[in-house]
Amino acid sequence: MDRLYLIANWTDFVGQVSLLIAVTMAARRWGGSAARTAALVNVVAFLVTNPASFLPLGEAERMWMICSLDLLAGAGFLYAAARYNSLWISVAVLAQGIQTGIDVIFIGQGSSFDRVHHFYLGAAENAFTWAIQIAILGAALADRRRRLALQGAVRV
Repeated sequence: MDRLYLIANWTDFVGQVSLLIAVTMAARRWGGSAARTAALVNVVAFLVTNPASFLPLGEAERMWMICSLDLLAGAGFLYAAARYNSLWISVAVLAQGIQTGIDVIFIGQGSSFDRVHHFYLGAAENAFTWAIQIAILGAALADRRRRLALQGAVRV
């Protein structure tokens, strides 16, 4: 069972890294300032949060640190959404807020959760991580569509 759990974690990690790279490249290629800023925040949050999981700290201290980093990522998404008035990035702010709320629930329950509840919390965390990625991709594609519509209107 532990081996299956470890394989599931690695495949999930590879999937998240692949999606992160694809979304970041799409934001760089097609996105405007909001999508690019959100993609930068997302990459920095991913690169800082994941190694923090392996620090030699207690479980509660590690979760407090990850929760703090999630709050900083949410603040970065909020800055991008407010600065560039992007509805798609606002969805990323909401997803990040829910993900931070899940971290707080985990801190509140501590080690009283059994392995099944850890699985459900992990699945919910992954779902909202994917929602953030999809929101950034949606912002990039909306910017691309808006730019193409403006080019089409000028070509009369």
